[in-house]
Amino acid sequence: MSKKNILFILSTIYIIVALSGYQVGLSRFQYDELRLLQFPLAFCALFILIFTRKIEYSIFTKVSFFLISVLTTLQLINYSIFQYQELFSAITLFSILAALIDELRDLEKIEHYLALMLVSVFIPCLFFPTSIINFIYYKQWFNWQFNSGSIRIYDSVIVPFFFFLIFLRIKNYPYIHYFYPIAIFFFALAWFFDGARSALLAVMIGLLVFFIYSQENRKLILQSCIYIFFAFLVYKSTIYLADKNTMTVIRTGTSLRAEMWSFVFEQWKEQPWSGVGGGYLSKIQYKYGHHMHNLYLRLIFEWGLVGCICLVWMIYQVIRLFLDKSVLPIAKAGVAAILIDAMFSGSMVYPASQMACILFLAFAFSQMKLAINLKSYNPMTKILISLWGALFLYITIMYLGQDLTCWGCTSYVGRMAPNFWFYGGTEHLISTTQLP
Repeated sequence: MSKKNILFILSTIYIIVALSGYQVGLSRFQYDELRLLQFPLAFCALFILIFTRKIEYSIFTKVSFFLISVLTTLQLINYSIFQYQELFSAITLFSILAALIDELRDLEKIEHYLALMLVSVFIPCLFFPTSIINFIYYKQWFNWQFNSGSIRIYDSVIVPFFFFLIFLRIKNYPYIHYFYPIAIFFFALAWFFDGARSALLAVMIGLLVFFIYSQENRKLILQSCIYIFFAFLVYKSTIYLADKNTMTVIRTGTSLRAEMWSFVFEQWKEQPWSGVGGGYLSKIQYKYGHHMHNLYLRLIFEWGLVGCICLVWMIYQVIRLFLDKSVLPIAKAGVAAILIDAMFSGSMVYPASQMACILFLAFAFSQMKLAINLKSYNPMTKILISLWGALFLYITIMYLGQDLTCWGCTSYVGRMAPNFWFYGGTEHLISTTQLP
């Protein structure tokens, strides 16, 4: 691993820290701390894109982001703190994704680092049996995860790593034959006990895509489904023995998602071009949740025309990925799963799951053939990236600077339903001595 892969190293450390529950003390809550730690990752990514790499993007990409930058600048003065938070997060994710795609094209032996991260994802599952035994005997379910916040955070993190696990199995990574069935079983068990319908649906569709694209691996897919079915049997047996059917993935309701979508849609109809504003549900302290649990509707309803342009660009890139024969079938399957999970969950909202998904997307898109000859490099790409970098630093200094420099601070406004900060409706972190 050379210095030119520094962002991948930092991203690996970030994910391991997130899943281990370790805190360095930047904030009282791990969730807020992980958000703060995204800043150095984004800064590193922008530095790589602007100063150390010869990067050129397609005309479509440059035009799309130029239009987004113009429309954003025209409305910037009217943004609330929640929109600045959303914009900070968007620039962070796109910058990290772009830099990782470029790094992973030159990276060899990625399997070792994926294995290390997979072990960190699996370790929390080792405490699962203790929770099951306690549930059977005392009718109480103890949280076995290390990361703080919503249980859905871990569920969404597993989704991309589920497909990384299959990738290692196909590559015949050392000892993976022993680890693979155990990991699949425990990952599925986590989804069943957490009632993670979105993650389960995403994985099933991802496996279906893999089944279609990879004929030679269909036996492995069927074996994986058997391991998942065994996990389901253990889950149902535990619920039966505990005589407490309070946790279930078989629910007929929408978990109030449809109600949120309908509510924001009605508000959006009054201002369709500009949208209701990023972080709208956090701003109004909506009673059912602080984000819409749907990345695509969020782009349209909260960001209006800007979000629509971004969504069109995303769809175009995904189509190119699936049409590119050089991309591994397992990579396409994982991308499909991530896209489905983002339709019903906060996978692209929570910092830990954001990084897990971005890492897999970078892994997939780095396999695409370069559409252009880098010898025809145009400095306009660097200029555009620099403008977005300047906007990122402006938002960081003017609106999030007090949060980055507030050691050991905390969020406190809201319902502890995560959005940008842990409590969902928090504008800024404050010192614990200032808590009411």
